[in-house]
Amino acid sequence: MVDSTTQQPRNPRRRLSGWTRRAINQLLCGGAKQNPAPSSTQQTGKPSTDNTPQEHGMLHSAQDHYSPGDHRHLRFKASPLPIGTSPALLVNATTSCKPYPPKINITCVDFLGDVHSATTYVKRDLGFQGQLGHYVLLSYGDTMYSDASYSDTWRGMTSDSVALATQNPLVVFDPVLSSDGYPPQFCPLISSFGEDPSECALGITNVVETTTPNQGIMFFLLNHRPNGTNNLMGAGVASVTLDTSEYPPVPQIQRLPPQFWWDAKSEPWYGDVCALRWKNHIYAYGHGIEGNSWVYLARAPIADAKNVDCYEYWNGKTWQTDRLDGTIIGDNASVFWQINQGQVIWSNHFNCLLFIYCDNWMNSKVLMKTAERPEGPWSDPITLYQATPLTNGSSIYAAVPHPYYDESGKTLVVTFTNHPNTIQAVRIVFT
Repeated sequence: MVDSTTQQPRNPRRRLSGWTRRAINQLLCGGAKQNPAPSSTQQTGKPSTDNTPQEHGMLHSAQDHYSPGDHRHLRFKASPLPIGTSPALLVNATTSCKPYPPKINITCVDFLGDVHSATTYVKRDLGFQGQLGHYVLLSYGDTMYSDASYSDTWRGMTSDSVALATQNPLVVFDPVLSSDGYPPQFCPLISSFGEDPSECALGITNVVETTTPNQGIMFFLLNHRPNGTNNLMGAGVASVTLDTSEYPPVPQIQRLPPQFWWDAKSEPWYGDVCALRWKNHIYAYGHGIEGNSWVYLARAPIADAKNVDCYEYWNGKTWQTDRLDGTIIGDNASVFWQINQGQVIWSNHFNCLLFIYCDNWMNSKVLMKTAERPEGPWSDPITLYQATPLTNGSSIYAAVPHPYYDESGKTLVVTFTNHPNTIQAVRIVFT
């Protein structure tokens, strides 16, 4: 029997729940003041001189300091975000008279600042977004425990973690902390498979809701990396449930057997780029095997997404039930090329799918492609934002769109990881 359910610490969570509830009640009763809107915006690709975002819906000053444990600065509920009846992440596209391809004009881009947790001190990367019910979960990669000054002193780490999005794009909320005050590993390693935390890691992408509210799936990629050398084993699926019986809600996860579904040595790494719920299916985008620079696509009916036998695969022309042979496929069956990481969303403003991403060219650009269907054809890229690396010779990676801050789609918050392990946010304003 494989027990892969994550047992979350209960006592620290109860203490955190009580602390959070009291802090928010104080806030709501006291009527926290909102920050005024700045008088001007900055042009595309140029950060605001005072790091202050435009006032739009839930965006607030990037200069606000959020310190874990400081009640006065916990100004934003951890969720639910004010998501409407047609959530931006659960795509059910409707017909529209808007033509395709859309005409895309960028009015300005505002640099918002660095993203931090309201409840703990960590450095981490990625931050893919997914929705369960009315809550937005953020999926992270390597999560390194830090201190109040975010120093590089070693305090431990996990290979992945999750947090809740808040009403401020610069603040996330870790709902579960260990007895040491840090987020535990979310997608679990399984000792009966010989997965040792000292040598194994799990990369996770965004959660996707299935047929029942607060329940979904998450794709993962198992990595055996002794001495830091990557040896990708396989991609698989985990079941995710959000327990909303208490506040803050707690995500729980269980890997679905067997150890992994797709062998990383001979099949694409489905889900390691992103996943998407679109109409009647869940789609999983994944890189080709080592040495293959293309990205491939698999899908399953939403109700059958936990059954590997129900998946079908895009061969470049149609969907097939036979698995793709990762050792011989090339560009003909692919949907993208030289992609680092990103995420596909639906835009109510452009009435089409958007792929927000970074490529493999180390150019520190946030890029966007458009398409009418998940398999494409996808447009040529346009540059949304030119970031500045934190260190010479480095770059940004893993651009992630966050459409729930403005469901109209006229503005779009995008986060990216600025190496090393600094997640930053910008707000893009479209015409």
